[in-house]
Amino acid sequence: MSACGKPGHHLDPGPRPPKHSATPQMVVLSYGYSSTRTPDSGRISIKLSIAAGSRQPLILEKPLGRRGLSVEIQGPNGVVMAAYGMPARITSEIPSGELKTGPLPLDFELALPAAAMCPGRNLHDAVKDSTAPGEGSSTLTVSVRDRAISRHRAAHGIDASSDLLVASWPPDPNSPADGAGTFPEN
Repeated sequence: MSACGKPGHHLDPGPRPPKHSATPQMVVLSYGYSSTRTPDSGRISIKLSIAAGSRQPLILEKPLGRRGLSVEIQGPNGVVMAAYGMPARITSEIPSGELKTGPLPLDFELALPAAAMCPGRNLHDAVKDSTAPGEGSSTLTVSVRDRAISRHRAAHGIDASSDLLVASWPPDPNSPADGAGTFPEN
């Protein structure tokens, strides 16, 4: 994996979401590791949610993300896990068949296999390090691209140059994608 050990690497390069608004927003609800065998087997499960951030619904393309979702875990010495093109399993009810958020969020989950880990790393330690507070801990980042995201931002007068949603754990209070920023009035 070419990203292994590289600090500051992003699987989804390009313009990041605008800093002044949280419309729309994706957040990590929970994640953890499960295995019935060794720390080198099993999977990491991540539960996420997308909210429109306004009364105007956000209708995303199927499947979620044109190229799937990107996930990485960065430790103090760079990338320890990276996966892209990951499929999402929608856990919200979608009666219309559309991937729609607003007024209710769209909830989904990802399952990452052990093969996503960089050589010499294991799933158990990656999750343990990213849930431990303080310096030296790791950060989980999930991103998704969809043209509807930039159109939704443009409809609210927000810079629409980015079609990217980003969520991370632990959350960054300085990033709108992680809960900072403001929702519009409508």
